Amino acid sequence: MNQIQFLLDEGEVEKAGVEALERLKRDEENAELNYLCAVSHDAQGMEREAIPFYEKAIDHGIQGDRRTQTYIQWGSSLRCIGKYYEAKEVLEKGAREFPGNPAIQVFHAMTLYNLKQSPQAVEQLLAVLGSHAESPWIEKYKKAISFYAAQLDQTW
Repeated sequence: MNQIQFLLDEGEVEKAGVEALERLKRDEENAELNYLCAVSHDAQGMEREAIPFYEKAIDHGIQGDRRTQTYIQWGSSLRCIGKYYEAKEVLEKGAREFPGNPAIQVFHAMTLYNLKQSPQAVEQLLAVLGSHAESPWIEKYKKAISFYAAQLDQTW
């Protein structure tokens, strides 16, 4: 799995995806492999294909920061394809498991906006900004947050 992560880190997302899929054939219930497969698909703009792998990563018990990232990226992918209610559900589940995680809160606020709940979305964003602007979680997702800021109404 270190090789797959290395390929992802080097921007070799297609190679990482091929390797992850090949390994999944032998170990379908491996949470880490499902996560890496999801990330490789997501990085290629294949959100629809990534979603089942994120779900399997959670179902098979992925742990630590990767579990948090799985909820964020799974919810974000659902939001990107216009499945706002499902995105909200996933992000709220992640928020219950990781209360106070500012990245989950930001992606949840984007989803609230898409569900025409703008007052709640703005309230949530301001709360995050007021207390977590320097969070490493916000920094980790800063590029995605900035990208979506101008394209909240677009689906892919």
